[in-house]
Amino acid sequence: MSSNEPIGFGVIGVGFGKGRAEIIKTTPGARLVQVSSRDGDKAKAAAEELGCEWTADYHEMLKRDDIQVIALYTPSAQHRDIAIEAANAGKHLIVTKPLEITLERIDAMIAACDANKVKMATEYVVRYEPANYALYRAAHDGSLGKLILGEFAEKLYRPQWYYELDGGWRSRWKTGGGGTVINQGIHTLDQMVWLFGPVESVTAQAGAFASKIESEDTAVVLVKFKSGAVGTFIATTTFHNPKPGGRYGGGTVRRIEINGDKGSGRIDDETLSMLFIKDGPELPRTLAPQAASVFDDMVRWVRDDSYSSPTLVKPADSRASMALVLAIYESAREGKTVHP
Repeated sequence: MSSNEPIGFGVIGVGFGKGRAEIIKTTPGARLVQVSSRDGDKAKAAAEELGCEWTADYHEMLKRDDIQVIALYTPSAQHRDIAIEAANAGKHLIVTKPLEITLERIDAMIAACDANKVKMATEYVVRYEPANYALYRAAHDGSLGKLILGEFAEKLYRPQWYYELDGGWRSRWKTGGGGTVINQGIHTLDQMVWLFGPVESVTAQAGAFASKIESEDTAVVLVKFKSGAVGTFIATTTFHNPKPGGRYGGGTVRRIEINGDKGSGRIDDETLSMLFIKDGPELPRTLAPQAASVFDDMVRWVRDDSYSSPTLVKPADSRASMALVLAIYESAREGKTVHP
């Protein structure tokens, strides 16, 4: 294809994926071609609203020459099989978080992409927020000095009916891989590793305190990084708050505080409410990354094999985040410190 020809996208899963399809439509160099859902009525309704084609069988999408990238928004434990089929069909992939629910399944996806020479990225939306990116730049350009401590909290409220949505796959080990850590907190875990680097060890406590689910609605984690820095991570779906509930019945409150030996920063709900550098210049509280979304990143990457950016989560980084999730679960289950 020519360098000026739009990259064709197909979206599998029109629940959450419909909103992402709307972003594809506004992404320079991208073209939304088709959406797919096993529920044909939902697929048709979404396509009519989005102004694209639809299918109830995603295999039709994989046969199309005008689709180069598949954006996958199905339940977590369905990612592996569809991703492998897409890779075998020569399609690049964007996969919603988590990439999959076990490292073995993730490794199978990576192997298929490598064998077929296609690209795969995981969508972690908080990386693209200007406040989060500004804090990342401050941490990585040395403005904060040597990082010492990080506090990361993602607190949501989810009513009991939330866990029965879409067939009830969320919070079940077999279909969702776990509860709040893997389904919501993984965004903040990815940001933790993005800021602080590889993890040396985790010590965790987790359980279902207010919800009737088989996995966890709350987790508290002590983290030691290979750099020598330390941190804490908290995730819960039991945190009542006044924010609009939306389709999931409850709002989200995120707080991140990090400090080095030269400065500190604090994020409250994607706002960089404090950024202080001792004896240093005032830094911007918002900073736009070079790509506006994972779809923007993917368009650039498809066109340039050497392309990379701090917001683009390639397979190795996505695998590391999942290894951290699994280490948290192992630590909470076994009552011991775990090294991812």
